[in-house]
Amino acid sequence: MILKPRDVGKLLPTMLILLILTANAYSEVSSQSLEILKRVANAEKEVAYVGTRMIVVNTSRGTVVREEAVIHQPPEIHVVTVLPTLEDSRPLKLSDQEPRKGSEQNRRNGRRDEGRRDRRRFPLNRRPIATLSEKEIELLAQNYTFDSVTADPIAGQETDLVTVSPRFEARPTKRLYLARDTGIILRIEDFDSDGNLRFMSVYTQISFETEAIQQKLTERNRDGKSTVEKRRRRSQPITFDEANKVLDDKLIVPTYLPPGFALLEARYFKHRSDTVYLRYTDGMLTFTLFESSSGQERNRNRKRAGVQHIQIHGKSARHEKRGPTNILQWSISNVNFTVMGELHRDELVKVAESLILAAEQ
Repeated sequence: MILKPRDVGKLLPTMLILLILTANAYSEVSSQSLEILKRVANAEKEVAYVGTRMIVVNTSRGTVVREEAVIHQPPEIHVVTVLPTLEDSRPLKLSDQEPRKGSEQNRRNGRRDEGRRDRRRFPLNRRPIATLSEKEIELLAQNYTFDSVTADPIAGQETDLVTVSPRFEARPTKRLYLARDTGIILRIEDFDSDGNLRFMSVYTQISFETEAIQQKLTERNRDGKSTVEKRRRRSQPITFDEANKVLDDKLIVPTYLPPGFALLEARYFKHRSDTVYLRYTDGMLTFTLFESSSGQERNRNRKRAGVQHIQIHGKSARHEKRGPTNILQWSISNVNFTVMGELHRDELVKVAESLILAAEQ
């Protein structure tokens, strides 16, 4: 059965009953998970600290290492500064020696290019659990198990190791080392579905002393640097009805979702054209569906390294893999579709196939 936005309201009672039944089925095994998640979330909201941590990222291009200084004082202050003491251990490639685009002044001082290089090499920072919505926390508890054991001290703090394991295949595993007294995460290890370490963050020094925190804040203020993290989003929240109007009643929602995934939010932004995106998650992994209207279908036949042209239900689509992220793109009736996320390609293809089938109805 193909569901279009206008049909969703008719099935809401049934959907709510199914959600309640699903939650009840997991309630017995997820109570410990919810307790751990809430403890970590509350710690980030209540506990102040300063410290130094090591970040290790394993990519297809090699291993990247950096050191960061952190100042955290809830509710507003969270400052992360990359320290210049460590060198990038990623193997040098020929492309690294090629001149980069930008003004001559930027190339001389290296500031702009260095920023671009950091953004390209490092994935987006893992979202702190404290910033997760209630729905995301519930999905985490439903789709992953949380097992806690005593672990060795880290940065002078007694710790407990929490292993976060998926209930479904082809999902990542995480290890969280929590400070026993405060609940702050001192070490994170992120493994892909094959057990390969993708990301690690570990504190080498940390202090919860008020005097040490105030000293770091004073030093930063003396240097004229802001202690308030400012984040700007180009997009804005939008309802399904509003999203449908943006796309002239052509909004399509997937009828297939990977096990454990649910819609988290719908948002709108305008770039080259009006764009709606729907974000789905299982609490840890996410995938995003972008739909944008245009006067004509985009030319997807341009050659680009790493891009494959595949057929999905008789429709030509582009597949590209950027690090752990799979990206699928295609166009139907002057609506451009992009589905991207850290899911196995086969799962994204199933999502795309359901969208193509829905668009044909």
